[in-house]
Amino acid sequence: MDTIPNAESDSDRYQGKPLLIILENYILDCIGALAPDRQELVRGVVQRSLGGGDDWKQTIRSMLQLDGSLDEQLRQMWEQNQQTAEANAVELLPVQFAKMVTDQNFTHLISPNTSA
Repeated sequence: MDTIPNAESDSDRYQGKPLLIILENYILDCIGALAPDRQELVRGVVQRSLGGGDDWKQTIRSMLQLDGSLDEQLRQMWEQNQQTAEANAVELLPVQFAKMVTDQNFTHLISPNTSA
């Protein structure tokens, strides 16, 4: 397992990168770790800034041209990483996983001031 990111909130991480927090919330939702009130908040942000309907994740997939199987792939990755963490006696929190996946897979999509 690669280096595990900090689980603490880090506003500097998101400065000028609004898409970063949306992607992390996307991942958290896929693994069942995004609270309903946060789902509503993210849906509202996505609708106001990117348009789309009630399915904010579909809006993100369309905008970034992501495969429809992404949600299931993320769930499987979460389960595998949980098993790896457990085998290494390490706690992997959902927010750490979301940061790790975003950093490893979506950095090419995120640049400062990417609109979202």
